Amino acid sequence: MKKYVLLVCSLILFGCSKESPADSSNELPANTKGVFILNEGGFGKVNASLSLYIPDSHKVYQNIFETANNRSLGDVANDMILFDNKGYIVVQNSDKVEVVSLETKKSLGVMSLPGKTPNKILIISTSKGYITNLYKQSVTAFNPSTLAVLKDSIAVGNNPQSMAYVNGKVYVCNSGYGSDNTVSVINPTNDSVVKAIVTAAGPSEIGVDKNGKVIILCTGYSDWSNSANDTPGNISIVDPAVDSVVQTIPFSLSQYGHPMKMSLSTSGDGFTFTNKGITKFNTTSGTITAESYIPKNGYTLKVDNDNGELYVGDAMDFVQNGLMYRYSKQGNLQDSMTVGIIPGTIVIAK
Repeated sequence: MKKYVLLVCSLILFGCSKESPADSSNELPANTKGVFILNEGGFGKVNASLSLYIPDSHKVYQNIFETANNRSLGDVANDMILFDNKGYIVVQNSDKVEVVSLETKKSLGVMSLPGKTPNKILIISTSKGYITNLYKQSVTAFNPSTLAVLKDSIAVGNNPQSMAYVNGKVYVCNSGYGSDNTVSVINPTNDSVVKAIVTAAGPSEIGVDKNGKVIILCTGYSDWSNSANDTPGNISIVDPAVDSVVQTIPFSLSQYGHPMKMSLSTSGDGFTFTNKGITKFNTTSGTITAESYIPKNGYTLKVDNDNGELYVGDAMDFVQNGLMYRYSKQGNLQDSMTVGIIPGTIVIAK
């Protein structure tokens, strides 16, 4: 495990929930709206799961995929997006994408990707989507409607992870777990790589701000044998008109450590885990606006654009069921709830 993960597991939780949400295990919700929590499950354990939290009722539905389909979701569920009233779930070690109905939670189809170790997914239209293949230095293009593979291997950089679609182009973070420092730009018309943008080391997460800029979280490089060789991470801001970094928000190693995970709001604010807890930054001003916006760390986070609330997933010891926390826009704890093992992706369905 990374040094960061070890730190996360040792941090003390701050605050207490105002109300303990009801837990509805083995019950299927009628809701198509709410907060979906994709729980990775243990490596090799085939115990990935999907939870749904309803903020208005404080209710949590557990294992909704397994309940609806009478089978496990698979081994390490790594990403989920919503498109056309369906959920597309990447199950990395099972080498597949599960497509589920948001209404019934039943499987609508499976796209098998043998040997690809699929990691992250992006859908840009009813006929085109992309999946990063973590250990194959490639991206797969597919049709979200038919689940047909359109182009098997688009060559990119090392350990490609998150993607974004901006200005008619697909941007792919080549993290290399700190050993790569590029973002590949793909032309979706012919699925060719047209450029590699140089960033800080470890570009791993990506989004688009309110001004249409591409926002990239770079974790920096970690030398596990000698930390003196570590390099800092940053937020790299790319102008899609010229496809180059035009501004950075630095995170010094001594003060922040390596930033991990990122969520952006449409207001221009962004959030990431650092040694300070959850650090808040602004992509318009290019500054850190709150070093310790919430003095708590975790494994994943997601901001709700409608009300500014922040959801934080805590993997605990990576063996027992994890927790999810809901914070107000002011950073006050509103709820805490038990979810599945290693909550890794939070998706808000409105």
